[in-house]
Amino acid sequence: MAATVIIVAFLILSGTLFIPGLAYATKSQNTLTPLPSGTVTVATGASTSFVDNFNPFSPAAENPTRGMIYEPLFFFDTADAKKVLPWLATKYTWSDHGRTLTFQLRHGVTWTDGYPFTSRDVVFTFNLIKRYKELNQYGLPLGEIKAEGPYKVVVNFTKPAYADINYVAGSTYILPEHIWSSVKDPQTFPNTNPTGTGAYEVVSVSPSTMVLTDNPHYYMHDLPRIQTYRFEAFNGNTAADLAIESGQIDWSGGYIPDIAKNYLIKNNKFSISNIPLSIAYLVPNMEKGITTNYKIREALSEAINRPFISKMVYDNYADQINPESVLLPNFSEILDPLLKNDQFNYDIQNARKILISAGYSIKTDGYFYKNGKPLTITCKVVSGYTDYIQVLDIISSEEKMAGIKLVLQQEPYSKFISDQNTGNFQLIIDNFGYTPSPYVFFNNLLNGNIPPLGQIDTAGNFGRYNNPAVDNWLAEIATTDSIKQQRPYFYKIESLFIKTLPLIPLFDQQDEQEFNGNVITGEPTAKNPYAAAAVYIYPDAGWVAMHLAPVGK
Repeated sequence: MAATVIIVAFLILSGTLFIPGLAYATKSQNTLTPLPSGTVTVATGASTSFVDNFNPFSPAAENPTRGMIYEPLFFFDTADAKKVLPWLATKYTWSDHGRTLTFQLRHGVTWTDGYPFTSRDVVFTFNLIKRYKELNQYGLPLGEIKAEGPYKVVVNFTKPAYADINYVAGSTYILPEHIWSSVKDPQTFPNTNPTGTGAYEVVSVSPSTMVLTDNPHYYMHDLPRIQTYRFEAFNGNTAADLAIESGQIDWSGGYIPDIAKNYLIKNNKFSISNIPLSIAYLVPNMEKGITTNYKIREALSEAINRPFISKMVYDNYADQINPESVLLPNFSEILDPLLKNDQFNYDIQNARKILISAGYSIKTDGYFYKNGKPLTITCKVVSGYTDYIQVLDIISSEEKMAGIKLVLQQEPYSKFISDQNTGNFQLIIDNFGYTPSPYVFFNNLLNGNIPPLGQIDTAGNFGRYNNPAVDNWLAEIATTDSIKQQRPYFYKIESLFIKTLPLIPLFDQQDEQEFNGNVITGEPTAKNPYAAAAVYIYPDAGWVAMHLAPVGK
């Protein structure tokens, strides 16, 4: 029995997604077709040097790896959860009650070394993920994967996997079998000379600059439009902001204080795109230490004045998040209507009462103690992330009023990512989301099927939260593609989030993306959210990169 997939604005029949008119679009053979031109300079926002790593399985891979160089089968628009478009595949069909997924692939696609792209590459990629558990970061229940001819792939699952469609079709980057079949360790392979199907190829990588140029044999009609992308590294927000504000950077997602004054009014061609895509959190270690105590997390949350942070740090651009941790408006269809008016409290006195009920007593220095030890919590943050440092400075002063000593520990980006992925922290501040799927959103944050502390987790449950009930609810969501049947389980997760705070939501992440309209045009906007505008969100950044155009072209 085939399931019915419903996606607004596209033709979907009998469990099949098919996009008429776009399915087999290929690059025009007309010699009058404009060639890509121009150079766009990009700042990614990461305060670290570039490394020559383009392995899509590596947490250290450079951003262009996923989307600009390697591509998934479909594009799931992070900024518009209802939009799905063909990429390396043109159609998918569910059958066997969500246990079988069949893809029809594009014709006429080649790898950048000239080899044809076929079903063998897709089968190889999924079998690689199936073979190496550490590569299966989303825990896909993969069964037999087989090719039926050069352009048809059948993926079988060991259980219904409807809700995994974004992982399978939108977040799995297809690799060339003729190259990767000889790779001994696919997790650590740096892949310094990547061969992809994407719109761009790597020209050079240095610690400060990374250059990509257009793939002259790219298969999509009249794409890409920009010839060269030049990525520049900065050691923090301050240096990046100076470059952005002076017009040296054409596309960036840097944090700019008082952005209207410091950016928009400097040039009438400067613009920003601000689409809610993620939530900023304090992430507690849920496997060891005092942050495993719910009352500690509750007291921390009660002492945070979220509207004040938005006003003082983000010029009121950081919207207030609900205690259910549901990103709005993208996920409004799964928010429990009984909880839609919930808001976080800011109550210093209540935070104190909570700590007293947890057995803590306050001393003359103003801090709470237990068994002779002060209530001290260290929160790690990336050095150079000036907005988060300001946020934590405010939170630290608020927690001090509540009797909690919050200590900031700044780390270089690479060290922070390592500590985050291995769970080496008490608290960290970061933002998560960047997905069109509410299932993927909660599954990344809460699914307990992850490596233990000390081992690398890249899915997103960095605090190592583990609750079998939540795992079961997520599994139930995955058994159906009916939002009506999924909602009761989403409601359970939302209710649990309020009661247990596995993460402490702070605010909708300020997501202003800066575009220099003197150089480029065609960026996503709130009125036309054809993709997430952020250069650090993949694969959306790849979709945006090939749709941006030089001014005047």
